[in-house]
Amino acid sequence: MKSTGAFRVRLESAWTELHENFGRSSLQTLGIVLGVASVLGGFSITDSFRKRSEALYVKLGGLDKLNVQPNNTGNDGTPTALQNANLGLRHQDMEDGRELDTALVEGVSVQKNARTRVRSAFADQERQVQGINGDYLAIEGFDLAHGRSFSSADIANASAVAVLGSEAFATFFPSGGGLGSVIRVGDVPVTVIGVLRERVFRFRDVPGQGNMFRRKNRLIAVPAALVQQRMQGDRYQRVDRLTFRIPKVESISDFAKGLTSVLVTNHRLQSDVRLDDIAARERKRRDTGDAYNIIFMLSGVLALLGGGIVNVNIQLASLKERVREVGVKMAIGASGREIFKEFMTEALLLTALGSTVGLGIGIGFSWFITHYIGVPLGMQPASFLWAFALALCFGFLFALVPAWKASRLSPMEALRYE
Repeated sequence: MKSTGAFRVRLESAWTELHENFGRSSLQTLGIVLGVASVLGGFSITDSFRKRSEALYVKLGGLDKLNVQPNNTGNDGTPTALQNANLGLRHQDMEDGRELDTALVEGVSVQKNARTRVRSAFADQERQVQGINGDYLAIEGFDLAHGRSFSSADIANASAVAVLGSEAFATFFPSGGGLGSVIRVGDVPVTVIGVLRERVFRFRDVPGQGNMFRRKNRLIAVPAALVQQRMQGDRYQRVDRLTFRIPKVESISDFAKGLTSVLVTNHRLQSDVRLDDIAARERKRRDTGDAYNIIFMLSGVLALLGGGIVNVNIQLASLKERVREVGVKMAIGASGREIFKEFMTEALLLTALGSTVGLGIGIGFSWFITHYIGVPLGMQPASFLWAFALALCFGFLFALVPAWKASRLSPMEALRYE
């Protein structure tokens, strides 16, 4: 209780000193305010972009995916016999990849693209048609609005059925009622069995910002086997992309190594495919964001460092004005330790007040920047903690010298000081 009372007295004394010397105190807090605002503002801006990117990946179906695509790099000179004999990425690669670890792989999607003429009673356009399997829609984040998706029998039997994206459905059936209707995909009559829900995502909420999923709403999906067999006559069942869904993201890297070995074996020792670990790509983006955080932190540290140097000089100068005050306190019984605590309390109170103002300015600055560029503000508690902790650390360190010098004053010399 005695300690608590002494601290309260020191706190009241520090507040009185700061209040009576408001101009000097404001100058001392300037570096703290700028440093805290810089750290919090920088962190919050990168947090906002990171949060928006995470929302985009969620809309895309998540980070737990490993994409495999043909590597279309050209060969110098005449291709070898093995290169000519290689059949490329095939349906068999999907089956072998799934068998690597059936417990780990939750699903595999297939994509086989074809550019062809699509006709209905209302429209006649050349369109990109995607041959897919049953896992594709779920893995890529599509939801059905009406009808049904492809059944296992549709996929296995290359049934002439189609699922349309919202834009494709509105184009080929502008008056609605297209479920069960027939469209011609190339020369193949295809029955529409499902319509997908419209997908909308704008990274920045500003006028003129287009829907990033506009092209995905143009989807015209049919069974992959239909494209391979009836539209392209490909008896080797080649595909343009495979996507493995692996919920244990930390296991994707090890799975990718095993899959690479399988693919090299299947492709006659040719490295003609590339693997894209979505989670690894996101980690690289996070590392870039962390680099920006370090830069913003350094700018804040420099501001705090400059402000701390100013504080030391001001406190040392003010100490000369308070020498007799310190001498009187020592003469009536105050110890050097008590004087040290009093000056430290004053410095830390100044730091806390400056940090509070800096946090407020940092929030306002972050809101203004993110609002201007059209990104929702996202702030993490860690950003506030970092900004406040840095200010407190610098405030403590730079207060040590003036407080130590005050505690070492001789009472007799202090009382004689003019």
